[in-house]
Amino acid sequence: MKVSLWSGPRNCSTALMYSFAQRSDFRVIDEPLFAHFLKLTGSERPSRDEVLRTMPADFQTIQQAWNSEGSHVFLKHMANHLEGMNEGNFESHHHLFLIRDPLKVIRSFRAHIDQPSLMDLCYSHQWEWLQKCIDKEWPFMVIDSDQLVAEPETCLRKICAFLNVPFEDQMLTWKPGPRSEDGVWAKYWYQRVHASGGWEAPTSPRAKAVDVSLDFPELLAEIQPLFRKLQEHITI
Repeated sequence: MKVSLWSGPRNCSTALMYSFAQRSDFRVIDEPLFAHFLKLTGSERPSRDEVLRTMPADFQTIQQAWNSEGSHVFLKHMANHLEGMNEGNFESHHHLFLIRDPLKVIRSFRAHIDQPSLMDLCYSHQWEWLQKCIDKEWPFMVIDSDQLVAEPETCLRKICAFLNVPFEDQMLTWKPGPRSEDGVWAKYWYQRVHASGGWEAPTSPRAKAVDVSLDFPELLAEIQPLFRKLQEHITI
């Protein structure tokens, strides 16, 4: 079984990947399409040079990593990495969509990218891909990331039931610090989840809440309707 998590820029997606990394029956792969996305779009990221130097950008090579024999595979993606992808490449996958309030996402993302764009925040890609799942009757689940953080065991049990695999207690905790499955970009983005030992309050301080609604009115006007559409399909 192949599970694709289609997320935006949020630490919760990394924590969910770590949960599945605790299982003996799953391999996890961190953002395998990142080099493809950077090469295709020319987008700037703190880790751009490292990613393009160390990761394959052609889909056939990328796909080999998740088509190899063995255990189930959990693929953590940013949804905008779907740029240039053929939908048929994912027709056999189970699809998880992790969504969150745009105001919270923009606050978090601005710690790394000062002027986020519609493409950066992934809502349009998530909505387009969710429609494909519905039209083609692919199995999917839409997850509210705040609910996942608030009730991790309940939500993880529901995700496991959707995937038809048993819940395992070890999915709730992991050793703090960097992990072998991290992408080379982890040092720029994963500090908060690295400071945690599982689904618990992180030990690093939270960033000061900033009102971004006045700074990005046009961007919010584009993404808030998409977020509301995604909310209509929330399973958890």
